[in-house]
Amino acid sequence: MHWQELKDEIYFEDGSLRDIYVLDITRADWQKWIDLVNRKYTVEFYDARTGITNDKIDFKLVKEYWDSNGEREVIQACIKIGSTNIMCYFFDSSEIENDLNPKEFRSKTDHDSLVDYLDDIAAALNKEVYVTNENTNDSILIKRVPLHDE
Repeated sequence: MHWQELKDEIYFEDGSLRDIYVLDITRADWQKWIDLVNRKYTVEFYDARTGITNDKIDFKLVKEYWDSNGEREVIQACIKIGSTNIMCYFFDSSEIENDLNPKEFRSKTDHDSLVDYLDDIAAALNKEVYVTNENTNDSILIKRVPLHDE
């Protein structure tokens, strides 16, 4: 697709975000995602309890957050993908949900960087990855599947 088609179909600016989903995952899958992100991307991991931002996601703090049933202060991660930011708020241990702001996507290069990130996730977790309209995991804009050697 050409950039204008991508902008019109995926990155249209209607005031909403886009969601990245990986469904039906385990904490072991989360560990794989965190290992990938910490190794390959620039990260800002924020713990509201301490007010500290680190350059790596601390899975121990993520698990403590889940185990507290949301009673603990919020934690979040910003993953730098090229010139864009992908946000993760660790809402649910059974699915990975990341948010992206379509306003940040200004070129085919930005799109290609996102697709590389999606492919990295699909390969690391051996699961399908979806980009959808906000809060609608059935409105698929992009789907990436793990590549298998044959």
